[in-house]
Amino acid sequence: MSRNRIRSLMPHGSALRAALLAFALAVLPSTAVCAESSGNSGSSGKEIPLQQLIDEAPPGGTLKLAEGTYRGPAIVAKPLRIEGAGGAQIVNESDQPAVELRADRSALAGLAIRDTGAKTTAAVLLSGADSTLENLQIETVSSGIHLRDASRNEIRRTTVSWAGPDVKITEKGNGIDLYASHDNVIAGNTVTDMHDAIYIENSNGIRVEQNEVNESRYGVHFMYVNDSSIRGNTGARNITGAMVMAVKSVEVTGNTFVKQSENVNSQGLLLFDASDSVFADNRLEGNRVGIYVEQAQKNVLERNRVTVNYVGLQLKESENNRFQGNDFQGNVIPAEATDSQNNDVKGNYWDSFQGVDLDGDGFSDMPYAINPFFQKMTKTTPPFQLFFQSPGMAFLEGMLTSSKKAWTTDRAPAMKPYAADAYRLPAGSETAGTLIVSLLLLGSAVTTIFVTGVRKK
Repeated sequence: MSRNRIRSLMPHGSALRAALLAFALAVLPSTAVCAESSGNSGSSGKEIPLQQLIDEAPPGGTLKLAEGTYRGPAIVAKPLRIEGAGGAQIVNESDQPAVELRADRSALAGLAIRDTGAKTTAAVLLSGADSTLENLQIETVSSGIHLRDASRNEIRRTTVSWAGPDVKITEKGNGIDLYASHDNVIAGNTVTDMHDAIYIENSNGIRVEQNEVNESRYGVHFMYVNDSSIRGNTGARNITGAMVMAVKSVEVTGNTFVKQSENVNSQGLLLFDASDSVFADNRLEGNRVGIYVEQAQKNVLERNRVTVNYVGLQLKESENNRFQGNDFQGNVIPAEATDSQNNDVKGNYWDSFQGVDLDGDGFSDMPYAINPFFQKMTKTTPPFQLFFQSPGMAFLEGMLTSSKKAWTTDRAPAMKPYAADAYRLPAGSETAGTLIVSLLLLGSAVTTIFVTGVRKK
C-alpha cells in the first residue's frame, strides 16, 4: 500500500498518524509482509498473470494465491514462498517451465499446475538451495519437476502424472528428475504414468522415502549416485521397480515392488555395477524377475522376501556379494546364476529345496547348488525354453555337473521360511503353474523360431 493511499484513507487532520504508519511500514521486516491475490478468476474465467504478482511481492515474504487460475510461465528470482488456497491453479502453455525457482530459500505449496506446453524442461524447475516443493498436483506433457545444481531441497506430498495423449513411454518425461543436485529429500510423493517416476543422476546424499511409483519405465532410477537411500517406497506395473546402476554406498530397504511383469526385461529390483551397498527387507512379488544382479560386487542382500516371480534371483558376472536370510517362495525358477564367483550365500530359504537338518539348528546340512545349465542353454538357443521342466531337460541338468564346484551354492539353506505369513502354493497349483509357464515359453519359442526363419529368408 503506497503512502499516498494511506493518507487518502485517513481523516483530515491525521497527518501525524499517517506519517507514523508509513514509517512503521517502511521499517517492518520484509518476512512479515504477505502479498495476497484478491482476484478470483474462477467466476470471471480470466487468467491472472502470475509473474506480475511475484514481481510485486517483497523478498522473503509469502505470496498467497486465492482460488482462481493463474497464468505462467513465471520466474522466482528472490526468496519467496508462493502458497495456494484450495482451487488455486497455475496453467502454462509455453515452452518454458510453469514456475522456475532460481532463488535460495523459496517454496511452492498447495497448488495445482497444469502444464500443456511441449518442452525439454519440466513444469517446475528448481535451481536454488534450501527450498521446498510440497502439496503440488502436477499434470504435464513434458516432465514434472527438475532439480538442476540444486542442493538441500525437499519435495514432499506431491503428485505428478502424464496429461498428454497416449504415447510411447520413451516419449514421456520423468516425474521427478535430479541432476548434479545433492542432499535432497524426496518423500511421500505419488508419480504415475511417466518415463521414469523418480530419476536421480550424478547426485549424492539423496533420500527417496515413502513414495508411490506406478506404471512407468523405472519406478526409482539411480545412476552414478553415492551415499543415498531408497526406503519404504511402493511400486507396481512398472517395467522395473528400482534400477540402481553405477552406485556405491546406497541403501535400498523396506520397499515393495509388485507386478513388474509385462515386459521381457521386467524386474522388481535391478542391480547393475553396484558396490558396497545394502539391499534388505524388500518385498518383491509377482515380477518377471524378483532380483536381478549383474556386474555387482561387495553388496549385502538380506531378509528380502522374493515370492511368486517367474525367476526369483538372477545373478550374472557378480562376485563377493553376501546373500543371507532371504525367502524364495512360489517362484517358477528359484534362481539362476552364471559366471559369478566368491559370493557368500548362506541361510536363505528355498521352497523348492528339500534339505536335511541332522543337528537341528534350522539349517540344512546339504547345500543347494544353483544349476546354470538351463540358463546357459536358453541364452544361446532361446527356442529350448519350450523344454522348461521337461523330463529330458531335468535329466540333462542332472548329468552335466562336471563344473559343479563353480556353481553358486547356498551352503546352509534355511529349513523354514523366515516370514511369519509364509507363502504357500495352493494344492495342485504346482502342476497348473508349470503348465501355464510351459505354454507361455512354447509361444515365445515358436515366435522366435518364426522370426528367425523369416530373417534368414
